[in-house]
Amino acid sequence: MADAKPTLVQSLFTHKLVFWISLAVFLVADLATKAWATAAVKPTGDAITPVLPGLAWKWAENEGAAFSMFHGRVGFLVVVAASVLAVVVWYAFRANPKRWTFLLALGLVASGAIGNLYDRISLGAVRDFIFFDFDLPLWGERSLLGFHFEIPRRWPIFNVADIAIFVGVGILMVHSFRKEETPAAQDKPATTGEATPTPAPASAAPEAEPAPVAATAADPAETR
Repeated sequence: MADAKPTLVQSLFTHKLVFWISLAVFLVADLATKAWATAAVKPTGDAITPVLPGLAWKWAENEGAAFSMFHGRVGFLVVVAASVLAVVVWYAFRANPKRWTFLLALGLVASGAIGNLYDRISLGAVRDFIFFDFDLPLWGERSLLGFHFEIPRRWPIFNVADIAIFVGVGILMVHSFRKEETPAAQDKPATTGEATPTPAPASAAPEAEPAPVAATAADPAETR
């Protein structure tokens, strides 16, 4: 008897706890740290508050995406974030429950997308407060194969949601380069230089020997 097909609830929740736990943990962490930064970092304005060597707090409200792309196009970014979130949930629905690292990565991306989406819808901008207080290597105008581009001097100010998205996408990229074994490949025995003998069918009976032929004539020695 074939196994019953899992229901929608089972496909989304029962066998996908890694996805939902990672989503919930990092979403709570993102919103909690943003609430703390709103109370503690925002009043400092543009001031840089050192925390560790190379790491500081600095308040920013980002109305665009990373590196100031699509600045001011909040509606467009909301649609993009909602679309990405829908695709992530769909992949989580279709994913094999045994691929827990894949589900973990999807949960991280989903938590970051929801955290920043909440800010864009409720505040019109994303709250950022984590700042790398050092210059990036090779910053400035660059040229490669005829293409001109600019490397910023400082990494953009970011938040916990951005970290979750960055780590989640990194894990997904690693997964894209991994080749999973199929069930047929796992069941296939390892090949060696010696040929494997093929056993005879159990139902095959040994060939019967021919019956001796009865003598039809007398031995000439007996007639002498």
